[in-house]
Amino acid sequence: MFSGKKVIVLGGAKSGISAAQVLVKLGAEVTLTDIIPLHKMPEPDRSALQQMNIRLVTGSHPVTLLKDADLIVKNPGISPEIDFLQSAKEFGVPWISELELAWLVTSAEVVAITGTNGKTTTTALTGEILACASRPVAVGGNIGIPLTGISFGKGPEWLLVVETSSFQLQDCYQLHPRVAIFTNLTPDHLNRHKSMENYLAAKMRLIQNQDSEDYAVINLDDPILARQSFGRGQRIGFSLQPGEADCYTEDGWFCWRGARVAPTSDLALPGEHNLQNALAAIAAAMVLKLQPEEISRGLRGFAGVEHRLEFAGEFRGIKFYNDSKATNPESTSTALHSFAQKVLLLAGGYDKGAEFSGLVPLFQEKVKHLFTFGDTGEKIRQQVKAGGFAAVTPALDLADAFRLASDMAEKGDIVLLSPACASWDQYANFEERGKHFKALVNTWGGEV
Repeated sequence: MFSGKKVIVLGGAKSGISAAQVLVKLGAEVTLTDIIPLHKMPEPDRSALQQMNIRLVTGSHPVTLLKDADLIVKNPGISPEIDFLQSAKEFGVPWISELELAWLVTSAEVVAITGTNGKTTTTALTGEILACASRPVAVGGNIGIPLTGISFGKGPEWLLVVETSSFQLQDCYQLHPRVAIFTNLTPDHLNRHKSMENYLAAKMRLIQNQDSEDYAVINLDDPILARQSFGRGQRIGFSLQPGEADCYTEDGWFCWRGARVAPTSDLALPGEHNLQNALAAIAAAMVLKLQPEEISRGLRGFAGVEHRLEFAGEFRGIKFYNDSKATNPESTSTALHSFAQKVLLLAGGYDKGAEFSGLVPLFQEKVKHLFTFGDTGEKIRQQVKAGGFAAVTPALDLADAFRLASDMAEKGDIVLLSPACASWDQYANFEERGKHFKALVNTWGGEV
């Protein structure tokens, strides 16, 4: 399929490097172009690229690369509106995402998860449960592991559990998951998609190729998803309440079509949102014919996901939680609902066009004091103060916000990083931001 083809990999980093490595194995002539000069790339990326048998063009995306190109594999973080891709249209060069490439180079069965919030936890939990059965399982995608790195060469006996973002799905055309999971849908990435309709359309690409042998697992508690049509796949609903749902909670049990599957106490993670995540994973497991005891074992063995309400330490009687994965207001709202007491909240970062005034009632109920930082720091501060929440202090950056919160915190308090924004103003990704927060916690705790 790719042997002898001239393929441009647009954008380096994890997904670009992984895509280039697979394409080289398949016999393609690969050119990788990145807007960042090679000498400014992180050392691991730079070394990996220099060791591959590919052409490297860094510091710009020359249009001349398109003259004899057959295909572009695009990093999902790159906007389709950039000049290089607009020129690609004129040259007649198509482009796909790294996710689509991963699908094209495997014959494994795919369970794909999308949504605004809960994707990472649901993906990891689904992988944990499915691994308790007899089939081999690999987990990757937007969860931080490029899918091409784990999909290449895997046969139909394999199950791939994949987190998919709207950015990845936007450039998918043949992706065909056996099971598609939709966790929820709220406004997000509107700076890229321009409207909620476009955002929804990108998400719905996940089910565009499904047929009657496939399954679309839907959160019926989400008002947007509950009223959508899901193509030709079999619609499987999950809900916190019995009723029309196939998978639901009742009397302390996860249930499937009238039968008890596992006690909800098997899941150690707090919050109703995690019960919903578990229901999605259980529904996928049931349609793939897992046994209740296998599902229960998977639930009990799941310890959670790094950067998602992750306990980062307790010092001087103050608890610290890292929720750096909360990159939109709805995710931060979910985090705040997970705590019974008021918290000292650190929020801010890259501006994706979200509004924060809607958080004011919840802040009044759940936030002892708010510390804002990053590009959106002042926007958040102004919006919540205009709404009547006055306990807010601006900070220069995350480290400054952490210092201010730690100085204010008293024994018994909780300091929570749940930014409600992306990280790209000051960090490469939310993982880097979360690791910085945990380093601040450990440094501060070490001073006791």
